[in-house]
Amino acid sequence: MPKYYGCPCEGCGKPLTLQDDIVVCPDCGAPYHRTCFDLLGRCIHAPAHSAGYEWKFPYQESQLRTCPACGERTLRSEPNCRCCGALLPTEVTDQPNDRRAAQEEENGTFDYDSFYRQFERQTMDPLRQNMQAAFGKDEIIDGIPSRDWADYIGAAAPVYLSDYSRMQLQHTKISFSLSALLFGPFYFFYRKAWKPAFGFLAAELLLFVPTLLQMMQLSGSPLAPALSSTAVTVLSRAVYLLSFAIMLVRTLYAKWFYRKSAAAQIRRIRKEFPDAAQRRAVLHAQGGVSWAAVMGSMVLLMVVGACCSMLLGPDLSSLVNALV
Repeated sequence: MPKYYGCPCEGCGKPLTLQDDIVVCPDCGAPYHRTCFDLLGRCIHAPAHSAGYEWKFPYQESQLRTCPACGERTLRSEPNCRCCGALLPTEVTDQPNDRRAAQEEENGTFDYDSFYRQFERQTMDPLRQNMQAAFGKDEIIDGIPSRDWADYIGAAAPVYLSDYSRMQLQHTKISFSLSALLFGPFYFFYRKAWKPAFGFLAAELLLFVPTLLQMMQLSGSPLAPALSSTAVTVLSRAVYLLSFAIMLVRTLYAKWFYRKSAAAQIRRIRKEFPDAAQRRAVLHAQGGVSWAAVMGSMVLLMVVGACCSMLLGPDLSSLVNALV
């Protein structure tokens, strides 16, 4: 029933909105609020039905625009929205030409461009409402405007800002991250969160040390420390528990660590670039994601692995048999 939105109710004269319960006269097609139609008891054009009267939409598409405040259709000629009363901003886009509007009215086609723009606004409204509920009307997150956060985070900004709003409202630092669970430290390298990236990578390398010592013993390395089987078992269990604990922390607190890292970077950029246009360009350049950082961290791990292999002894066959 989209063609009725924005036109006046035949009963009370007020514009019909998306939230209204609309009924249509089955004889002439005139639209009403349900309460207005029930109050009247019949269509006001009933005397003309026998003469073949048919209701027609009173406006052309070129006469209407969408209110950015409530998303309803209102007249371009009026300074305020007829539905919510908000002051309408000056339009900067080109008005649709009369030929296209007349063609759409004649063919009865639906303006899908306006519909999708309105759908996008309605999709973003819950996010904006949550952010204002969590961080106030100005949407200041950790002392930084949400606009700068969006510029720095990039395409995934709606997801992260929604999570941060929920975390703020629930007074928690926990937010499950599947990417951090599956990809480990590489997630932080991808998001350019350098401190947690190198921190978790260093933790993974330290947890590999007991395994490296055991491999050195099995390969007969002269640098291998003398460890009993009991000590090796205890170290293996300790490493397993620590690995599980680090995995939990990384998975549940990844977005919090990223938030702290991003906030520090944004504050530095805001301090160095007070001009809004320059700051936005730098936020886009230094924020976002980086596949190069992921590849660089993989190369670093390969170098560390090569260095570790140099510590192994000459009896590699025993090591291979033990691993098999």
